[in-house]
Amino acid sequence: MARIRLEGTGWHDAKPVRELKVGDVIEWNYGYKSTVLELRPTKTGKQIYVTLESRGTEHIRRMGAERLVAIG
Repeated sequence: MARIRLEGTGWHDAKPVRELKVGDVIEWNYGYKSTVLELRPTKTGKQIYVTLESRGTEHIRRMGAERLVAIG
């Protein structure tokens, strides 16, 4: 499994955005965490719209399908 380094928390296991599933928890810099609520790929599949819930608020982020994200 791949590993990436986050600021403030060090090294974490990671996987590409295309392998995420609803319910996965993503960890960001300084220990912030988000839960995946929905995944919608673009027409080409190179990017994915990810709906995240963090601290009671929903956000949509567009990320490259191959981008590595830390799994918390």
